[in-house]
Amino acid sequence: MEIIELEILSKTKYIKILREAMKYFLRLNDYDEEEQIFFMELALNEAIANVIEHTYNFDENKKILIKFEIEKNIFSVYIRDFGEKIDREKVKSRDLDDIKDHGLGVHIITQVFDEMMWKDINEEGNLLILKKNLGD
Repeated sequence: MEIIELEILSKTKYIKILREAMKYFLRLNDYDEEEQIFFMELALNEAIANVIEHTYNFDENKKILIKFEIEKNIFSVYIRDFGEKIDREKVKSRDLDDIKDHGLGVHIITQVFDEMMWKDINEEGNLLILKKNLGD
């Protein structure tokens, strides 16, 4: 099992650091499908941006914990925030025929990753887990 954990403040400028860390983590673990890595970066970007906007209301002094893990060709991303519990029923993609300039983050995430799930935690906050099979 390979793991790397990072902690950032909820500033949008730090999303690039997470994207780069994920990209190099995957490459260092012999995954070099550049197109898939790009799409995973995009999905990660959307997931973190959603935490910053919807959970933290752009408060830049909150923390976000991120863990990347590879075990038996399954790549997992754990995104932990410390905001209010979210209403999981409201976390869904909008209708793609409804043309707007935002609101496609969940759609992108579910198209890129094989699984998107919320884990119940007893403490304050939320834990989002994204999983992708990297193949053989």
